[in-house]
Amino acid sequence: MPRNLDEKVVDIEHSYRWLKSGDIKGETESTVVAAQDQAFSTNYVKNIILKEEIGSKCRLCKQHEENINHLSFRCPILAKREYLMRHDKVCTHLHYSTCKALSTETTDT
Repeated sequence: MPRNLDEKVVDIEHSYRWLKSGDIKGETESTVVAAQDQAFSTNYVKNIILKEEIGSKCRLCKQHEENINHLSFRCPILAKREYLMRHDKVCTHLHYSTCKALSTETTDT
């Protein structure tokens, strides 16, 4: 179990509900689970945990520690394109789901 879920403030059942719904592709699910488990081989993990002689700075921006949070939300290089694309996909899905819930006519394109 990921260490963040040990805390009493986290509803474990609710945290894993998305896995049971089957709304995402298998490869997306495996990526999300690996991120939650902090299992990605980042420079930070290689340097601090595995004790490899490698810098722990981000391979892209070379400014900050390369860890899951940095790659997911904070890297200025990824922010220019990847975060925007992810944001747009989430908004598209939210808009489509809202329209469906309100019985608004939609197209699948």
